[in-house]
Amino acid sequence: MDPKFDNAIKKYKSIKIPEELDDIVNSTIKRSNMENKKSKRLNNFKRVIAGTVVACSIFTVGLNTSEVFASKIANIPVLGNIAKVFTFVDYKINNEVVDADIKIPSIEGVNDKELEKRINDEIHAKMAELTKEAERNAEEDKKAFVETGGKEEDFSPFTIKSDYELKLANEKILSFIVYQSVSQAYSYENYYYYNINLETNKMITLDDMLGKDYKKIIDEDIVRQIEELKKNPDNSFFEANEGGFKGIKDDQRFYINEQGKVVIVFDKYEIAPGYMGRLEFAIK
Repeated sequence: MDPKFDNAIKKYKSIKIPEELDDIVNSTIKRSNMENKKSKRLNNFKRVIAGTVVACSIFTVGLNTSEVFASKIANIPVLGNIAKVFTFVDYKINNEVVDADIKIPSIEGVNDKELEKRINDEIHAKMAELTKEAERNAEEDKKAFVETGGKEEDFSPFTIKSDYELKLANEKILSFIVYQSVSQAYSYENYYYYNINLETNKMITLDDMLGKDYKKIIDEDIVRQIEELKKNPDNSFFEANEGGFKGIKDDQRFYINEQGKVVIVFDKYEIAPGYMGRLEFAIK
């Protein structure tokens, strides 16, 4: 056996679990017993704590026995808390005019608390207003339905779904989408995109991501991708002179995916027939 490895093992075996940690484990187990948790869960908990102690011990041994290991660890940046998106409001509405499933998010962990509050307030206000508007539309549709001879019991409630999608969360960027869809005899959707630079505490722009020539870069890439998609006879796009793609807008919507790439998004019917749905183009 390598003398250094043998020495490391001896040091590892000599490491004692701190009494404070033992007290924490015991007190936690007592609380678990008081809450009538099964013994199996307690054993799992002991194993988790024991695994943590072993991991910490091995880490300590590595630092004490290997200068290379220690120097590598010293160069690893210590990351702060990563900002997150979580469900802040979650409720359902079931009545004669709407069948709604509402989830509204909040963000947490942004260093600039004023920015964090401003974004949260904006999201909550937008989604609350969208829900009220959908309910008003449903009530008006039901009234028109009855006035034109329909029976109240035959009216189909509007289906409303509010939710969000986290696209990227790391120590530098938080990117997510908040949306609401409404469907009945017709349907419509509303999407809102949030891309936050957690280092500068500012909303990210396409210029930030792709530089001053971002429009040229994006337009050329989207044209290339559309031409590629057209090779499939099942795909169809509007021609440029008939409402098709002519270039991105100044307020173009986008998000940032897990690979850190800009993804340009177009709503249903925006540059292609409805059956093509919402279209997304990841920019290389």
